[in-house]
Parts: sequence; C-alpha cells; structure tokens
Amino acid sequence: TRSFSLSGCPRATFAGKKGKLSGDEILNTKFKTSDVLENDEEIKQLNKEISELNESNSEMEAAMVKLQSQISTMEKNLKNIEEENKIIEEQNEALFLELSGLSQALIQSLANIRLPHMEPISEQNFDAYVNTLTDMYTNQECYQNPENKDLLESIKQAVKGIQV
Repeated sequence: TRSFSLSGCPRATFAGKKGKLSGDEILNTKFKTSDVLENDEEIKQLNKEISELNESNSEMEAAMVKLQSQISTMEKNLKNIEEENKIIEEQNEALFLELSGLSQALIQSLANIRLPHMEPISEQNFDAYVNTLTDMYTNQECYQNPENKDLLESIKQAVKGIQV
C-alpha cells in the first residue's frame, strides 16, 4: 500500500511555504516603519494642538470670570446710583413742597404791599416780584429816599413771621 502524505506533494509543499510567513514579512505587510513614524508625528501634533486649545480655553475662562466680575460690579454700582437717585428725588420733592409752602406764605404776607411799577404779588408774577425784591435788597443804596426806605421796612415787617 501506498501511503499518502502531504510532505511528498509538491503542491502541498508550496502551499505550506505560502502559508508560513516570517515575522518581518508580517510587519512589512501590515505596519511599515514610515507609517509608524508618521502616526507618531501626527499624535505629537495633535497633542500640541490639544495643549494649545486647553491653554486658550483656560485664558477664555479667566477672561469670562473677569468679565462677569466687572458686570457684577457695574450692576452693583448701577443699583447704588438708582438708590441714590431715589433719595435725591425724595429730597427734591420735599424741597419743592417746602418751597411751595414758602412761596404761598410770601404771597400772603406781601399781598397788600405794592412795589413800584408792579401789580400786587400773585402766583403769575411771583418770579418777577421776587427778582425785584432781590434787586432792591442787593442794591439798597439806590433806594435811600424816604419813600423807598419805608417800603423796604414794611417788606421786612411783612415777611418777618415766615419760617424758613
């Protein structure tokens, strides 16, 4: 009988050789050295870009924190200004009411005193009347004749009771 073995068959021997590849042949077919170096350079470049992005992100986050702090300070200052304005408005309103009361008291006190060339004091001519009075008291030397002296004295007496 003949024994059959693959070792004697030329085709089997060729197929076996073809199926057995050395380690170098495997490396050469799957991973070329230049590919590994290129990948290594790409990884280094990617790591560098990641590092730069992280640094840029950190800078932007710091800028955002600073900006938020500035906005917070500005909002706080604006709130303080609004509160101060409210206080000023309340003070102005109180002063306006006081001025209104004083002007009414002045009108009542001077209702019977006529200044030369003027109608009796009223709300309509109040500013002009007060300007004339201010001028008379500022330039008293111009009002030295007895008639004007009497007028100034009667004005003083009329407004004496007004509480300022």
